[in-house]
Amino acid sequence: MFTRLAFISLLLFVAPLRAQVRDTTPPVDGDDTIVALRDFQTRLEAHYGGYRNIPLHVKAAYFEWELARYHRTEHGQVYNRVELSDQPGVRPITIPGSDTSTWNGALLAAMSYKYAVTHDATTLQQIADLVRGLHFFFEVTRQPGLMARSISPAEGRVFEEMRPNEYVAADGRKYFYRNDPAKGTYNQIAGGYAALCMYALDDLPPEVRGMALADMHAMVLHVIETGYHPTERGGRKTRYGDMQPFAGPLGVPFNAQVAYEIIALGYSFPPDDPHQKEVIRREFVKLRGEKHVYYIDPWLSLVRPQEVAASPFLKGMNDRNHVINAAFVGLMLERNHAHRHNEAWNKKFMYELGQTMFWGMQALDGQRHSLGTFMWAGMLSDQGVFDAIVERRKNTARAQIERNLPDVVEQLRRYRLDRFIYPGAEIEQPAPVWNDAMKPDDSYWKVNPRLVWQPNGPATNTCYCAMDYLYAYWLMRHFKLDETPVVRKYHADVLGRE
Repeated sequence: MFTRLAFISLLLFVAPLRAQVRDTTPPVDGDDTIVALRDFQTRLEAHYGGYRNIPLHVKAAYFEWELARYHRTEHGQVYNRVELSDQPGVRPITIPGSDTSTWNGALLAAMSYKYAVTHDATTLQQIADLVRGLHFFFEVTRQPGLMARSISPAEGRVFEEMRPNEYVAADGRKYFYRNDPAKGTYNQIAGGYAALCMYALDDLPPEVRGMALADMHAMVLHVIETGYHPTERGGRKTRYGDMQPFAGPLGVPFNAQVAYEIIALGYSFPPDDPHQKEVIRREFVKLRGEKHVYYIDPWLSLVRPQEVAASPFLKGMNDRNHVINAAFVGLMLERNHAHRHNEAWNKKFMYELGQTMFWGMQALDGQRHSLGTFMWAGMLSDQGVFDAIVERRKNTARAQIERNLPDVVEQLRRYRLDRFIYPGAEIEQPAPVWNDAMKPDDSYWKVNPRLVWQPNGPATNTCYCAMDYLYAYWLMRHFKLDETPVVRKYHADVLGRE
């Protein structure tokens, strides 16, 4: 847990104080009221002269503190939205969303990249809590490899669509859960496990490490055994979970990248069981060695899986974010597998899957998409990878990164500490806006960047946490993009280190 004392210590360490220490002290333990949190946010922003001037690592520490104090459940899960009480001594109410487990996967990735940077014990404990939380999402469905979207105890906030899905724990406590996970759910959770396996797995306690691997392998095998269409315990196919990666000789755009990511994860970190290992290996060979599902020669087909992220037929920024994430994870797994086995990564593969990111970043150019831009810039920061993926117009690719990096760091600066929901109306603008003009969301990286929120009333008692900030920030730190000259030129005032 990121404790109150640890957060105070960080505030004392960074930047000259502009006020007394008490002016930046978090609410006392037991006072989880909306008034106490909003007062703290106001004082902290005033301390630095506004939210845009808060050092990015202090903002990350704040969001981790808020997440741990208000949004984390007793099972280690983190809920994007909570309702705060007006009365001291009352714990926040977690609100089960349609994608709670999805974004817990993204948070696991964020904390794993953080651990790759810091190697601190507190972060490792946060990761262990998230692993246990993800395990509970799998446990309640009683279908190995199939996760719930969200869970609530019977005495908590339960929506009507959850009531048909009941789970009774060993201690007799009753829960209800949202079923029917989507392709994006598998995508983000696979990405979380991938980052965990690459950067933190070996340092976890044996029990937690075994739990993570068992849940991950069950997920991979479930995808294979159901023909890439996750299936509920009763035999019903999920409505939005179809990941069939090919149709005849052609790869299915979007499905191909997500399916490959999942199978490559199981192949890179295989189970001990010889039969399970062989099942995954055969599927890996089929997707990559035989069908190259994520790529087709542009001269051979009008349907080109590698161009899906730039397609006008894609379902908006949500799917674009997912497919770029999936390709990034697939590429990172290749690099990590080669490093661990003292081998060279496959140049042809890096080019073919890398084209998904290449085309996706053409669509994200100028969109202020911090997560995707850090993935792309970080991937290409290795000169060998750059040369493999960007075969032509290399200077154009470099210029695109240089042009976008200052804006996507500015996007992090624009994160308000106040992520409460206000009543209002959404209006689409002709050009992207900064996120401080938008309505808080589970993840800014999946929403239309042209939507301005115009409040027309006071804040409600519901607030979001900022998993999306943490994922982008720790990727930036992992790839040391905050040390690049173009970023320091515009943002040196907020790039201090803890």
